[in-house]
Amino acid sequence: MTLKGKAKAEYMRDYMRRRRAEQAKQPKPKPAAASAAVALLEARIRELEAELARRKAQDRAAIKLAGSARSGREVFSEAGRLRAEIGKLKSDISKLRAALAEEPDAVKLRKKVVEQRVEMANLRTELRRVAKERDKYRAFTQPKFREASRLLTRQNYRLIVKALHSDRAKLVTPDELATAERVATALGPLFESH
Repeated sequence: MTLKGKAKAEYMRDYMRRRRAEQAKQPKPKPAAASAAVALLEARIRELEAELARRKAQDRAAIKLAGSARSGREVFSEAGRLRAEIGKLKSDISKLRAALAEEPDAVKLRKKVVEQRVEMANLRTELRRVAKERDKYRAFTQPKFREASRLLTRQNYRLIVKALHSDRAKLVTPDELATAERVATALGPLFESH
């Protein structure tokens, strides 16, 4: 049986009210990244507060025993030492709370460090490219390369093509072959990889 019209609308409203009530009862999850750090800091705060309570209890017990076993001066110095310790613990608690509040700054610093590492990697890549280009340029400026590049003329190109072309293979003289071989050998430094 399917609901229609007003009955269906009423049913859906009731369903949504129940669903929202269930969701309101469930605790909302905290962000995972910050919750671990927060949990550690809160645990440390609880630990320090427990230590503070334990020291206060010891202080009260020491004051009660002061009349029978100790002089007033010892109680005062013990109480002063405990008060100083309490002050240190409170200072630690406030520092931890401040560190907890500064957590977003630490995230920003981590992002900056990552960005700098990426930038350094890019610079290293660029340095490698420039070094390779420099080495290639050095190869082009060597005397062997310059001499070979002077031989790369249209006349020498035609000489080599004449000697190697298949149509003229039977007509090539030994002098033309020898000249083409000398030119091709002299052009060798142009084709050596560096």
